Amino acid sequence: MYTVRLLKSGDMPMLLQNSSDLIERQQRTRLANGDVVDLAWLINGQVLAVSANALALYSRAEAVHDELGNGLLASVAIPAELSLSLQDGGYIQEHRAGYVGLSDQRVLLITLNDVQLFASKQDALRNQNERARLPLAAG
Repeated sequence: MYTVRLLKSGDMPMLLQNSSDLIERQQRTRLANGDVVDLAWLINGQVLAVSANALALYSRAEAVHDELGNGLLASVAIPAELSLSLQDGGYIQEHRAGYVGLSDQRVLLITLNDVQLFASKQDALRNQNERARLPLAAG
């Protein structure tokens, strides 16, 4: 289970956690066009959306459904040859620390600055052949 406590040290808030998971929780939803999207709440408060052909970063979950794009911080297309297929109704299959296992054996690595997409676990493990990058410092 993931626990977060916000403490004050002088005027600086500090985030303490008893887990290395960078994803607090996840939820599956549908966009207005009917497409399935997996939402992952990151510990920095932003929401990562994973769809078949794109990754997007939002300031809050409600922004995913905002037709005007309010709250969209950044997005990147998943290359066509790596597009994701639904597996067990979604795209995110597992996550631990900064590792996110996707359908079709694709992998996301979440670092302090970016979300990186790799075609396989082996590429992610070696940090080679990155296929897409989404900056977390957007906005």
